[in-house]
Amino acid sequence: MKADPFLSARTGKHRDTASSLEIDRIIRLPIIEHPTTEEMEAFCEEELEARYFEDGFRLFPTQVGAVLAYDLYGGLFAPIGVGWGKTLITLMIANRAFQRKEAKKIILFVPSQVYHQLTHTDIPWARKRVDLRVPFMLMGGKSKNERMAIARSGKKGCYVMPYSLLSTKDAHDVLFSIAPDLLILDEAHSVKNESAARTKRIMRYMAQHQPRLVALSGTITSKSIRDYHHLISNALREYSPLPMEASLASNWSFVIDADAEPSEVQIGAIQPLISWARKYFPKEKLPTGIPGFRNAYKLRLRSAPGVVSTGDLEIGVSLIIENLPVPNPKAHPNFEKLAELIKQVEELWITPSGDEIDYGFHKWRYLFELSAGFYHKMRWPTLAEICSKGLIRVREAEVYLEGAKEHHEALQEYHRKLRKWLQYSSRPKLDTPFLVGADMHSNGSKNVGEPLYKTWCESKELEFEGMPQRISEPTRICDYKIEHAVRWAKEHPNGGLIWFYHDDIGRWVADRLKEEGINAIWCPSDSVRKGSNAVVEDPNNADRILVVSIGGHCTGKNLQHFQDQIFLQFPRESARAEQAIGRTHRNGQKADEVIVHTMNSILFDHLNLSACLVDALYIQQTTGTRQKLCYAGYNPLPKMYPEDFLRERGFTDVHRLDAATRQLLVERFGPLEEHRRRA
Repeated sequence: MKADPFLSARTGKHRDTASSLEIDRIIRLPIIEHPTTEEMEAFCEEELEARYFEDGFRLFPTQVGAVLAYDLYGGLFAPIGVGWGKTLITLMIANRAFQRKEAKKIILFVPSQVYHQLTHTDIPWARKRVDLRVPFMLMGGKSKNERMAIARSGKKGCYVMPYSLLSTKDAHDVLFSIAPDLLILDEAHSVKNESAARTKRIMRYMAQHQPRLVALSGTITSKSIRDYHHLISNALREYSPLPMEASLASNWSFVIDADAEPSEVQIGAIQPLISWARKYFPKEKLPTGIPGFRNAYKLRLRSAPGVVSTGDLEIGVSLIIENLPVPNPKAHPNFEKLAELIKQVEELWITPSGDEIDYGFHKWRYLFELSAGFYHKMRWPTLAEICSKGLIRVREAEVYLEGAKEHHEALQEYHRKLRKWLQYSSRPKLDTPFLVGADMHSNGSKNVGEPLYKTWCESKELEFEGMPQRISEPTRICDYKIEHAVRWAKEHPNGGLIWFYHDDIGRWVADRLKEEGINAIWCPSDSVRKGSNAVVEDPNNADRILVVSIGGHCTGKNLQHFQDQIFLQFPRESARAEQAIGRTHRNGQKADEVIVHTMNSILFDHLNLSACLVDALYIQQTTGTRQKLCYAGYNPLPKMYPEDFLRERGFTDVHRLDAATRQLLVERFGPLEEHRRRA
C-alpha cells in the first residue's frame, strides 16, 4: 500500500506502517449479514416463554441481531436508536453470559434516572417473557458501607449500578472488589468523555482485567468518533472498524468529525475505505469530500462484526414537529426589557448582570436563558453571608468584599481589552481567551504586547485566598413563553408533557398552572425532587400535565403512555433532543401519530434548532442510525442558517458544512436563511 505522507510527517515511519496495517485489517473484516426472517423466528421460539410466543410476542430484529452478535464475538457495540429495546438486550446478554458460565460476575451500568424503572418494572416484565435466571444485586440507593459489603460478598450474578456511583470516592474499590468478567453499558454515551473520572475508572479496570464489554446507546456520539473510540475498541478489539490506537483514530477524526476540514493528503491516507465501499456496496452513493467518506465509514461500521444498529428501521408511528410560536410576544409585560438584554448580549457581549463575555459559549448560555424569559443574575454576598461561611468578623468581611470587587473590576477591564485584542489579532494559536492566558503565563508580553499583559497581571495581583464569590440567582423577566405553555396545557385537558431545561423555568410554569387550577405535576430530576421518576413513569398519570425536566427524564424511560408534548425550551444538543422525543415516539406507542410542539418565537430559537439539525445530520451520516430530527415531518419547515452566522451568535461548536452537506440541508429544509439582524 502507498505510504501515508501525512502520518509519516507527524509521527514517523513506524506510524505510517501502523496506519497501513490498520486500514488493511479494517477493510478485510467480514461483512455481516442481518439474520433472516426464518432465523429470527427460530430464535424467538427458542428464547421466549411459550405463552408469549404463542400470543404473537416477538423480539425486534435489532434485539435478535444484538444477542447473536454477542454470542459470536464476545462483545457488542450497538448504536441502536431510541425505542428499539436496548434494555431487554442488556438483560438477555447478562443472562446468557451467566448461564453459559462466560461471566461469573457482571456489572450492568444504567443512568440514575432509569434505575428505578429497570429494577421495579423492566426486570419483572422481562422475567415473564424470557428465561431470566441470572441473580441481580441492586447497588443503587445504598450507603457506602452497604455498597462495599455487597461488592465484597463474592456473590455471582449481575450487579446493577447507576453511573452516578462511578463518581463516588469508593467507586474504584467497589468496581475492583466486584471484579466483573463482563461490563454492560446501557446508554453508553454516559461515559463518552475520556477525561471524566467515571470514564477513567471504567477504562482503568478494562486495561487491567480485560473483561468483555457491551456498549449500547441511541446517541453514542454528538461531535466526534473520539466520543466512542475507547468503547468500540474495548468491546470489539480486533473486530473494531476504527483503528485500535487512539492517535490513528484521531487522524481519522480529521476527516469524519463534525468540524472536519481535511486536506487532500488526509483524505488520501484513508482512501482505501472509499474503494472498499464502492466495491462491496456499488448501489450506495459516495459523493466527493467529507460526505463520501462519512458514508463509506458508516457502511463499514454497520457491517462490522459485533456492531448492531437500527439503520433504516422505522417506528410505525408518524412523527410531526410542529412549531407554535408565541403570538405577538411584544404584547407581554417586560418583553421590551427582555429584548434589550438580548441585544446587549448579542451586540455588546455584555451579560445581563453587566459583565464582559469572553467565551462564545457563555454568550450562547445567556441567550438560551433569556430566550425563555429569565437569566441567572450575579450578585455579591452580604456581609452576613460572608461571615456565616467562616470565623471572621464583620470588619474583615468588609475588607474581603471590597478586595473581591476591586479584583472583579480589574478582571472586567482585562476582558474588555482581551476581546478587542482577539478581534484584531491574526495569530491562529492565540485565538481563544484560554490560549492567550496560557501564553502570557509562559511567555509574558512577548506574543500579546505590553498593554494586554499589564492588564492581565494587574487582575492576577489582586487575587487572594478566600476571596468572596458572587452568587447566582434566577431572575424572571418576561413570562411570554410561560403563558404560552399555560395556554397549551388548557388546550390539552387529556394530559401531556411540558419539557423544560432550567429548573426555575419548570417551577415557574408549574406554579402558573396551579394558579389556573390545572392539576399539573412539576417533575425535575429525582435529585431535586424525590419521586419524580416514579411520577413520570406511572401510566396512571397519562391524563395529567407533567412539567418535565429534559436533563432528568430524557434518557431511558418508557413514556409511550403520553402522546402530546411541547418543548418550552428546546435543547441545543441533538442527542438530548433525540432522547427526549424518543420517550414517546417509540415502539409501544399506540397512537398513529406523535406531534411534538415547539415554541420557537424569536431569532435565537430558530438558530438553536438550526444548529441542532446540523449536528443530527452529522450523527446520521456517520453512524447510520436514523435521527428523529432528520426524518420527522415539520409544520412549518424550520429555518436553517449558515454556520458562520450561527457561530457569530455563540454557537461555537456547530460543525462546518461542506458543499454536499449544505446541499442535503437545502434539499430537506429549503434555502438557508440569509444573514439578517433581529427585528
